[in-house]
Amino acid sequence: MPKNIPQRFSFYPSVDEIPHLLWNDLVSEQHVFLTFPYLKALEETLKGALKPIYILAYNADEKPILAGVFQIATFIYKKATQQNVFIKLFQDCRNVDDSFSIRGLVCGNIFATGEHGFAYSEKISKQKALELLAKAAKQIQKDPRWEDLFKVILFKEFWPASLKNASVLENYKYRSFQADVNMVLKLHPSWKTFAHYLQSMKAKYRTKANSAYKKSDSLSVRSLTSEEIILYESQLYQLFSNVLNKSEYRYGENYPASFSVLKENLGNLFICKGVFLDDNLIAFSTAFINGNTLEANYVGIDYKYNTKYAVYERLLYDYVEEAIALKVSQLHLGRTSELIKSALGAVPVEMTLYARHTSKLKNVLLKPVLENIEPNTFELRRPFGEKFLNN
Repeated sequence: MPKNIPQRFSFYPSVDEIPHLLWNDLVSEQHVFLTFPYLKALEETLKGALKPIYILAYNADEKPILAGVFQIATFIYKKATQQNVFIKLFQDCRNVDDSFSIRGLVCGNIFATGEHGFAYSEKISKQKALELLAKAAKQIQKDPRWEDLFKVILFKEFWPASLKNASVLENYKYRSFQADVNMVLKLHPSWKTFAHYLQSMKAKYRTKANSAYKKSDSLSVRSLTSEEIILYESQLYQLFSNVLNKSEYRYGENYPASFSVLKENLGNLFICKGVFLDDNLIAFSTAFINGNTLEANYVGIDYKYNTKYAVYERLLYDYVEEAIALKVSQLHLGRTSELIKSALGAVPVEMTLYARHTSKLKNVLLKPVLENIEPNTFELRRPFGEKFLNN
């Protein structure tokens, strides 16, 4: 029998139960979202909101070949596409305000865009790793500990280069769909400082950036320590809630509860910045250093200050400043606000998700719902001149 065929899966409901040495053999420092300090922070602070399930797959020689992270979480949809079909699928998840609270089993990170749910040995291919994850999800669905706790299984989110491998999930009745794009800024080697970055822009976009800084001149942007995060926790919650309330769907409402522990556990790998007007916290941003990438995470804003002080724009430019200072190769700005992010130089990258309903019958009905989910349309800005791009 080939050595890369797994003989068993092990499932762990807590980080403390995972064999740390075996896990770390598979998870490198390039996977910050799979490290124990990160996972432990979420597990400790989001107990009521997330139910984690960690897996290890072993080959015939009892060597670990795959590490995976699943979590059971609730997603609240205010308004759904294909509303009539959606009601048939999730009638028992309907709330009194006609929103839907859907429990899902997710392989991936619900707080970060990208392939952050697994790591695997060089002894197996990526396609094999995904096939094993699909089999693990099947076992979780049948496990008495978890079988009645979710309606949908979701794999999120795959980069275009991974689609050939990810298509193996279709053999397990998953359906692919695309939600919002991931806005990605590749840092040019000539950008040694933020001034270099601005200088590479067309005059129109450089003026736009300078205008945002002029408007926000009276604001103070600074990194927060874990102690300061605790001090401002109630404000962070409110600012985060302001942003969530603008979305058609939401999840992880208690996410700010994890910020102080993330800072304590990850140190410089987790960045939480506060934006102050005088002594008042009016916005914040979070980000992770993930290998050679800066992953912009979440922001929170008091919108009554947003227009006058260009708060959101300032937060975005601050991400660029941070990425240049860190000398990373890419800045991932995530989903939403594509137009303004493209004005910074970020380009859209299509991300693909795979989903299936736990009911075979309802999985058929899920098809038209997923087919009607598509990325937002927007006009792509091109802030860099041809001369710069060709250098």
